Amino acid sequence: MRRWIVLLILALAAWAGFHWLGSPPPAEEAAPTASILQRGNGPEPESLDPHLARTDSAHTVVRDLFEGLTVLDATASVKPGAADRWEVSEDGTSWTFHLREDGRWSDGSPVTAGDFLFAFRRLVDPATASPYATFLDSVVNVRAAAGGALPVSAIGVTAVGEDTVVIDLDAPTPHLPELLAHPSAAPVHRASVESHGERYARPGNLVSNGPFVLTDWVVGSHVEVRRNPYFREPTDLDGVRFVHIVDESSELARFRAGELDMTYTIPIARYPWVRENFPDALRVAPYLGVYFYGFNTTRPPLDDHRVRRALSLVVDRELITSKITGIGEIPACGLVPPGTAGYAPAALGFCDLPMPGRVKRARELLSQAGFGADRPLRLELRYNTGEFHQRLAVAIAGMWKEALGVETELLNEEFRVLIANIRAGDVTEVYRASWVGDYNDAATFLGILASDSQINGTGFSDSAYDGLLARAAREPDPEARQRLLHDAEALALESDVLLPLYFYVSKRLVAERVRGYEDNVMNVHASRYLSVGEG
Repeated sequence: MRRWIVLLILALAAWAGFHWLGSPPPAEEAAPTASILQRGNGPEPESLDPHLARTDSAHTVVRDLFEGLTVLDATASVKPGAADRWEVSEDGTSWTFHLREDGRWSDGSPVTAGDFLFAFRRLVDPATASPYATFLDSVVNVRAAAGGALPVSAIGVTAVGEDTVVIDLDAPTPHLPELLAHPSAAPVHRASVESHGERYARPGNLVSNGPFVLTDWVVGSHVEVRRNPYFREPTDLDGVRFVHIVDESSELARFRAGELDMTYTIPIARYPWVRENFPDALRVAPYLGVYFYGFNTTRPPLDDHRVRRALSLVVDRELITSKITGIGEIPACGLVPPGTAGYAPAALGFCDLPMPGRVKRARELLSQAGFGADRPLRLELRYNTGEFHQRLAVAIAGMWKEALGVETELLNEEFRVLIANIRAGDVTEVYRASWVGDYNDAATFLGILASDSQINGTGFSDSAYDGLLARAAREPDPEARQRLLHDAEALALESDVLLPLYFYVSKRLVAERVRGYEDNVMNVHASRYLSVGEG
């Protein structure tokens, strides 16, 4: 599974107004001249618990606080983390990870194999309700344990002594090191979890094993972390202040005022101005993410495949990326972005056809479904609050109206409300969504349409599709595995359960004084690799 880049803001209503202050790490306070990175981080994180965090803003902070068996480096390539080495059995189903001797929690206690065992069991425990409970579904008995059919002690993770973790798999998974670099695979400090319960991931309570430790969280404003004095590799930064700003124009204004060293994004409407005025600070790079509209296939009229195909046919994706997004985004005729490692994406068969022919075919399909001038198709399109999302929704509703006479009601909701409605099945027809790869592999995108995916808001449930994903998960040959994934993507696209619109590029401003920033397709930029100097 992968986190929703649309940046859902879950459970904040209960926390609003609280100012959480924690104890500083067991070291002297940073001097007034301390090296602090000020980075924009989008909307508020929903949690800093590695097992409950699910949005991009939350994962960005969690990557600074925690370190899994493996981590991603500045280029988003996998490298050793809390484990300094590992071996894999000849049949590829058993991996042995050896922990570093100098691994320490932020309270000074050693990081042990038992910590990882506890964390993996907690991750899959139904009581935790982690959105990533089945993320490591190739591990023996993970799906059964996450579904409550087996105890969590049955999963294929074993602690051998204090310094060795053995992970047994149902089938060879060559990309396991990449999976283990995900924030949800981080260890958690058992004593802190058991002592603080739901308040575990708050300043003063959160004990972490990464380069930084949580010191402050002001809801609606910022999260602050400071260098973990017990981490084996002291960073060049004394700390990081993650500033949470929903409005992109406001974030740009704070960067211009020198209050931010990095922005989370830039307002698309201001891109020409930004490119002209901040050419050296502007960073635009390919990014493994897809923006799409989901169709609720469980209710009329979108339970009719002809209606879904008609709506997809008349959307001009080239126009969207040239006139509305305009920062190098790629028109999407599939679910898996180009550049995904080792993968040849499938595509909708009509994308290269001239638009007049597409419109003609769409009208025929809609007529066959019983809609026309005397009975226009009426739809509800929900999207989350944001100037860009509104502009795009208006444009697509206009395309549907002009080509097919569709009457679209546009509903603007806060994202946490939209996500709750999608998960509850309360979106009547069409909703806006996106997905960013949890790791560089096609499976992280295709998994969102699996029948048992918590993120599948379309209602799509196809045994053939699920079977292809299951076979791919067990296939040891990389080329055969990629063919199975390709076939799964082709099946989903032929079913038109979602309307892909464009593939992302990352876009942000990075001040001259920031050192060590590397563009990468995962758009992951851990603060441990960054530093700040004189601009």
